[in-house]
Amino acid sequence: MAAALPVGAVIKTGYAAFSKAPFLFVGFTLIGGGINLASQYIQDQASKSIQDSAEFGIGWVFIFLLGLSINIVASLWMNLGLFRGAWRALNGEIPIIKDFVRWDFRAIRRLLWMAILLLVINLIVLITAALAGGLASLIRLELFFVPLFVGSLVLIYLAVTQMFHVPIVVAQGERAMQAFRHGRKVVDPQFWRLLGFGLLMILITFAGLLICGIGILVAAPVVVCCLVAAYQHLFNSDDCTGFLADVRQG
Repeated sequence: MAAALPVGAVIKTGYAAFSKAPFLFVGFTLIGGGINLASQYIQDQASKSIQDSAEFGIGWVFIFLLGLSINIVASLWMNLGLFRGAWRALNGEIPIIKDFVRWDFRAIRRLLWMAILLLVINLIVLITAALAGGLASLIRLELFFVPLFVGSLVLIYLAVTQMFHVPIVVAQGERAMQAFRHGRKVVDPQFWRLLGFGLLMILITFAGLLICGIGILVAAPVVVCCLVAAYQHLFNSDDCTGFLADVRQG
């Protein structure tokens, strides 16, 4: 069993890592976020055109799928870049731009499969809760909310036990299902402590959003640095896949 997570010390360490290269962290978050917003705008415009059109337009469907693809790839790339920058900073180094922007197809592919697995599991929980609620409502209307409440608890459990899925699949190279089990195995013994840690990460993100939305450019990388610091405490700080290798060469 891993040592209990020192939440306060981890947050302090994470912020110290962010402070090693704050402008790079904020700038990269701005670039990644800008790409995501642009791709979301493309999707919204395509979706609106599809709905307003009297005829089915294959062109707008293609544009919508293009925007969605850009959004997914940009999100994975941004997560990986912030993760690599945070890892460098936590290792006592000062991150450079190459640490953030490097394209790593194998790591992104593993992240994509993990994201798909988590999406499928969450959908199964939601659909099961909805169906169970519908059946329960046939007995008594108030019972509809019981399965929904249980489903919400399951979703919270999944969110907490899988909060380290990015470093597990990137740094350890584990496959999606293996990473899912590994996350549960390590987090379960101190679930409540990590639930509190997760809530603090949400509060930091929410505080960033309150500052005219601009604060998220600081809050997001700070949260990533804190998550990586927590991961290194609970799991290990080894680069088992070489995701740091060759970034600064050439």
